[in-house]
Amino acid sequence: MKRISYLIFAACLVIMGRAQAEPWYDEEDFDWQLSLGAFYVNTKLPKLIGAKHEFSSLAPLIDAKLQYKNFYLNTHSGDFFGGSDLGYQLIQREGWGLDVIFGNYQIPFSENGYYSNDDKVKELEGIRKRKVDQSIGFAYYQNIGEYLTVVELVYDVFGESDGWVFHVEATRNFELRNWDLWLNFGANYYSQNFNDYFYGVDPSEVNDYLYGFTAGDGATAFVQTQLNYPIAQDWVYSAGASVLVGSGGVKSSPLIESNYARVIFTGVKYVF
Repeated sequence: MKRISYLIFAACLVIMGRAQAEPWYDEEDFDWQLSLGAFYVNTKLPKLIGAKHEFSSLAPLIDAKLQYKNFYLNTHSGDFFGGSDLGYQLIQREGWGLDVIFGNYQIPFSENGYYSNDDKVKELEGIRKRKVDQSIGFAYYQNIGEYLTVVELVYDVFGESDGWVFHVEATRNFELRNWDLWLNFGANYYSQNFNDYFYGVDPSEVNDYLYGFTAGDGATAFVQTQLNYPIAQDWVYSAGASVLVGSGGVKSSPLIESNYARVIFTGVKYVF
């Protein structure tokens, strides 16, 4: 999961900057691509005991690539949980590179369940709030044939887990007549501290439904895809899906009844 709020803020800067007679940035060093759309989204998150874990809504989605000198913000609506990456390019070579990146790799929850539900879930009553991680680290990327591969190692610097995450993925784009297909797959490995922060149960959190539990390290595997089809000048139909499966150690937690998650969406977007 990697943050839509940064994208909205940056997109506003782009639009305002273009509208000004004298933008604050050097236009020769600034590059951007942006598309905005309205989509139907259905999300099923890993099932917390007693809590709602499937959500459906009409929602705005944004695809963007923003870059100023070596700083960038990339997002993709097909990415799991609508993710984005904020980074700085340290090294750029033909076919490979090394970046410093900031991101979030786990979904927060509380005794209200996921998101900001008003009512407490009785099975979760008394647990501490699991805040989203604020992880910083390095990303090494390299072209291997037709695939762009990325390896990331990050540490939860500004969060509370005191843990780290190892992330690896591969991405490829296919052109199928007028269809554009985006395919992405990979895995995450979570350190024991990181995993225990989210899925462990402290003695102070024990209730009639939860027993004390210390989570070990964990892992997830995921696959994501998105199809785009031009339906008019500057308008594109888009549909996509993401599926994630966690390791058995996560499901062993009394907080979790399912280690499976998925997102599907469909809609139209305007490409600037």
